[in-house]
Amino acid sequence: MAVIVIVLLSQGLLFADDYGDAMKRARTEGKPMVLYFYSKHCYYCDEMERRVLSDREMGTLLKSGVVTLMLDVDKRGDLAALYNVWSYPTTWLLEPTGKRIARVPGYVSKGEFKKILAYLREGHYKNMGLRDFLRK
Repeated sequence: MAVIVIVLLSQGLLFADDYGDAMKRARTEGKPMVLYFYSKHCYYCDEMERRVLSDREMGTLLKSGVVTLMLDVDKRGDLAALYNVWSYPTTWLLEPTGKRIARVPGYVSKGEFKKILAYLREGHYKNMGLRDFLRK
């Protein structure tokens, strides 16, 4: 787990204490947000971090065109409650204004997560729901 955290930090992903800054940055830069909720006690969170989030290509995608914030629910239960997160991992997609677009519960494969990021980064959320986009 420590190696994964180091890799994620090196990719420029933000952690829970940066919530206010991340929201401000998203608004200022006009970029949508990815909020990734995890628990260090969660097997599927570990798997997603190891197989998906720590991948170099995914790191590049998560840094370009979106603001990404990783939230440890054990430290930020207030934000988990605010976003109605009850299972882990859970990923929320937000507009640059902070308006909620979609919640993606559970482990997501690298291929599926790339599609979700394309939906967000390319602004498809302005014209269609996530489910419709993923079905195309």
